[in-house]
Amino acid sequence: MIKYLRYTLMHFALLAVIASIFAGGLWIWAVGAVLGAFLFLGDHFMGDYTDEPQYRHPGILNLQLYLILPLLVVASLAQAWLLGSGDFLGLGTAVRSISGYDVFAARAESGPLTIAGTVLVLGVLIAAAGTNVGHELTHRTWSRLDMILGRWMLAFSANPDFAVEHVYNHHAHVATVGDPASARRKDSNFWLWVPGAIWHEHMAAWRFELDRLRKLGKPVLSIDNSILRGYAMVLVLAGVFYAAAGWTGVGVFFATALVGKLTLEVANYMEHFGLVRVPGEPVQPRHSWNTNKRMSSFVLYSLTRHSAHHEQGDLPFWELKPYADAPEMPHGYAGTFLAALCPPLWRRLITPLLLDWDAHQASAEEREIARKENALSKLAQLREANLTAG
Repeated sequence: MIKYLRYTLMHFALLAVIASIFAGGLWIWAVGAVLGAFLFLGDHFMGDYTDEPQYRHPGILNLQLYLILPLLVVASLAQAWLLGSGDFLGLGTAVRSISGYDVFAARAESGPLTIAGTVLVLGVLIAAAGTNVGHELTHRTWSRLDMILGRWMLAFSANPDFAVEHVYNHHAHVATVGDPASARRKDSNFWLWVPGAIWHEHMAAWRFELDRLRKLGKPVLSIDNSILRGYAMVLVLAGVFYAAAGWTGVGVFFATALVGKLTLEVANYMEHFGLVRVPGEPVQPRHSWNTNKRMSSFVLYSLTRHSAHHEQGDLPFWELKPYADAPEMPHGYAGTFLAALCPPLWRRLITPLLLDWDAHQASAEEREIARKENALSKLAQLREANLTAG
């Protein structure tokens, strides 16, 4: 039974964040710090998880995925309630009657620092839980229920294009110049790369959707346009925040969504940075950065097994293989995430790994692509510096 229960860690994280929002003050910052340390230290000390257990009751795992959506709803409603001055939907009265804690007094003593904490901590969790699980579900193009639930999860990060761009463009063009979500070697500064990535990903989604609608003979302005339906979902959530706290609520909703979107883009960045593939060649495990760190694997529903996910994108997370010989991230997801945010540290960590990939995993054609990309980046300079120092 424990092999099922370990995938409840994200649910407890969301419950802790919900409680911290109602608690007010600096509790949200404390909970966020504890959760981050839990993931980072768990990866550092608990080693790799390479088991491939059999699950006789996959319905339990699917239920755990589905439960993320109501928890995200409650977390966002808690944030919306915190921003208002009344008792939106009677949430404060309900929480006070259940817990005995005076949430109204706690809210009165909370200020901009508390709100900023909800934007940051909840934004990261919206990506780690909502976007991550939404990503899993929107790959299940054969299940209407899963697609709908997944798209609602993506709406919390105002990211309706992801279900289109990721499934139909990213997976087809990963590790090539045709994929805006695959950072090239010259893009060794995440902060300079991310604005263009967001724009080009969105445009790629629109190009695909317009082409799909054209082939079906459907108008662009119609219910058949999945991106417009996604926009509508985002507006529904923004409308809830407006009802709770006016335009301030709307602003905080979109700020939180932006944090979630940026968190996703950091994941894209570190999962694919610098790896190359000949366009048209089959996607192999060597074309994505992988990690088998135990804590990241459990908390993130095996998103860590990214090499296997790109080899066969429609596999459920519990069937992904660990591929211990795939290109390995510098750390687990938390450690690699933080490194990607600091360009000098990122270059220091990723450069030797890329050079090793060029030498030992790339095909002859890929080494030629890598050589050209190295010439356009700082990798060539860093390689010379390393050789000189040696």
